[in-house]
This record gives sequence, structure tokens and C-alpha cells, in this order.
Amino acid sequence: MSYFYILTLILTAVYLLIGGGFIIYIYDTYKRTKQEFLIYLSIGFFLLIVGAALPVLTFVANVLDMSLVVVAILMQIAGLSSIFYSIVR
Repeated sequence: MSYFYILTLILTAVYLLIGGGFIIYIYDTYKRTKQEFLIYLSIGFFLLIVGAALPVLTFVANVLDMSLVVVAILMQIAGLSSIFYSIVR
């Protein structure tokens, strides 16, 4: 494996850990306050974070297919839509 792949995997892991911590923090806030918009916000960030990391992980695994890129973009659109819904609701 080249240094590029290793660096990509490390940065993706850091990105997913930071994003996961952010989502857990939002969910814990929901459990305390019971405000429904926080659920939509955490779902939106989950879809956005996983959708952004999906093409990177499949590229490193050498199984990158354009259908996975489309799925990742759809996940990001759904995530942004959920975040937008939680804000304007």
C-alpha cells in the first residue's frame, strides 16, 4: 500500500470519529431536551458524514463504482434536506 492510501484511511477515520462525536453530542442533547428537531439534525449529519466518506473508502478498497458515487451523493442530498428541515421546521 502506498503512503497515499494509508494517509487517506487515517484522515477518513479521523473524519468519521469527529463526525460521530458530533452526532452523539447532538443526540445526547436531544435526550435531555426532547426537542424533535435535534433528531432530524442528527440524522442529517449522519447521512452527510457517511455519504461524504463512502466514496473515499470504496476508492481505497479498489471497488469504486459510479453507482456508489451516486448513492453517496443521494445520501448527502438527503442529509442536507434533513438538516434544512430541522432548521426551518
